[in-house]
Amino acid sequence: MNQHDLMVSVLTAAGGESIESHTRPGYTGKIADILFPADDVIVEVKSLTTDRAASDETSEAVGEMFLRHTHMGAPVIFGTVTVKLHDLPPAIAMNTLRIAGKRVLAEAKAANAQLKATKAALGRPEAMGLLALITPPFRLDRHSIVALVGDAMRDNRCRSIDQLFLVETPLAAPEPYRRWANSFMSLHSRPDGDRSLPQHLAEAIGRAWGKITGQPAGRGNEEDYHRFGATS
Repeated sequence: MNQHDLMVSVLTAAGGESIESHTRPGYTGKIADILFPADDVIVEVKSLTTDRAASDETSEAVGEMFLRHTHMGAPVIFGTVTVKLHDLPPAIAMNTLRIAGKRVLAEAKAANAQLKATKAALGRPEAMGLLALITPPFRLDRHSIVALVGDAMRDNRCRSIDQLFLVETPLAAPEPYRRWANSFMSLHSRPDGDRSLPQHLAEAIGRAWGKITGQPAGRGNEEDYHRFGATS
């Protein structure tokens, strides 16, 4: 079972239904993964499978960006060094994050298109659109992923995504990330919106996660996640 299938299995165990079972015969357009009919929630599942932020290609792209933006405060790099985002000017830090998180931005855009098309296909224009993003504990940490999805939503874009459901887990992850450790879930509403997943549904997903994975869900403050092994 890969990450995407793991997340779909959990959502199904929580009461979700395949979108395909609700579309008209012969429909061939874009489609999301899961529908919770009673709550009018449509879910598109995306997974990160490569640690792009740790690649040489990304390091080279960031270095080239620095060279083009020294006038904006980008550092001049000699040799191999570690640069922390919070040490950079805000604009340079955001550009660095966009390079490292190119895949996240692409997945958010694709998810928005799938959610929009599914709402139209099902005749549910007011349905809540949930992007469920599952990732191993890659170098691109949880806070960076949340910032990137928020960036994809800036200037009123990706309007079909109402909330991000972020799951960081080593389960079903590619090697060498398959170690037994904690998983972390959090919900993040779009900066310009106030829709959120119904509490009873969030709790049902937590229970389903425990049933499927053997990791019982518990409540915690997201700001404390790092104390239990989260990347943020």
